[in-house]
Amino acid sequence: MILARLALRNLLRQRRRTALTLMVVVAGFLALSLAGGFMAQTFQGLSDGAIRGGLGHLQVMPPGAMDGDEAQSLEKALPDGEALAARLRLDSAVAEVLPRIQFMGLLSSGPKSVAFLGTAVDPALEPKHMACLEAVKAGAQVAGGAGSRWLSADPAAREVILGLGLARALGATVGSPLTLMSTTRDGALNAVDVEVVGLQDLGLRELNDRFLSVSLATASQLLDAGPARSKLSIVLKRPQDTATEQSRLQALLPETSVKPWFELASFYRQVKLLYFAIFGFMGLVLFLVVLLATANTLLMSVMERVREFGVLRAMGLQPGQLLRLLQWEGACLGLMGSALGLAATLMLRAGLNALHLQMPAPPGTSHGYELNIHFVPMVYLIVALGLQATIQVSALFPGLKAARLRIVEALRHV
Repeated sequence: MILARLALRNLLRQRRRTALTLMVVVAGFLALSLAGGFMAQTFQGLSDGAIRGGLGHLQVMPPGAMDGDEAQSLEKALPDGEALAARLRLDSAVAEVLPRIQFMGLLSSGPKSVAFLGTAVDPALEPKHMACLEAVKAGAQVAGGAGSRWLSADPAAREVILGLGLARALGATVGSPLTLMSTTRDGALNAVDVEVVGLQDLGLRELNDRFLSVSLATASQLLDAGPARSKLSIVLKRPQDTATEQSRLQALLPETSVKPWFELASFYRQVKLLYFAIFGFMGLVLFLVVLLATANTLLMSVMERVREFGVLRAMGLQPGQLLRLLQWEGACLGLMGSALGLAATLMLRAGLNALHLQMPAPPGTSHGYELNIHFVPMVYLIVALGLQATIQVSALFPGLKAARLRIVEALRHV
């Protein structure tokens, strides 16, 4: 502990140089910690959007459902999807199972027809576990569609909810009569008259321009689906067990393909890789800056204290102890810089979140989001350890230089 006290006194003696180095360390800690909190917010938002946007935690689908041509929506389907859904609801790990039918076709409004991508859902179960109501509410606000609502649970109701772009392309509003046209499982053309009951904003322009939602009863009549379902979205009681439950359910249902949400959410994976690349490069640059700044501080300290080191060596201090003294100085710089950086991060994070800043819409999306930098203790710990390791490495060369000083030459140094 004597070396630690000496190291701290040496840093306090050179206050200006120590303060400049601490500023570099604090800036590095602040930048990396805030970036980590922003990444955590982005990943949390994307994962919640994917799960509550319809994927669920797991999806059960027929083998090869993601391969080949999807024009025939029920060509590859779970032949008795409703029975399988009822069976899965009895599983202790499953909170709910949401059957879905995905299909394609033409949506007609008089002389105008537009291609669409449709999803048929259970009108009663969907709002309990998915974000469909929020999307419909946003659609009503943006499009001015007074009276927008979710699909009715009445099996006889023939209703549709349109994406904002699809509604604009057809000139449709709430209450407009439209015609859905698609092909049945046998390949025959069929049509169903529907009424627009809501407009929804799905966040992505491409989806808003093509997407619509109907009830399973409407889709069954249009496609002659019977009990067949394209896939089943499973909501788990413990989302953290997604990977484990995927393996278990796949073993229980070998005739199907069970996929976790993160394998199906390609946009989430792409954004995650992009952010890791960007912030990884930024972290490398900041660590290099901290490395050079700290090495320069300690090296200048060694050059100014040659005679002091000579006296210490003459008093019996061994070269290894002199090296450890410089390492202790680096450790003190790292601890003080991380402590100050953590305090600055928490204060700046609280200030930024209190401002409720609105971030611009990312490329390809239809609206922005509120900045809310997350509190992530693991990120702070990793940044602190990384900075500490960087400073210890930067203290190694000055320490070796000091340890190699010859006593006589050091005492005569001017």
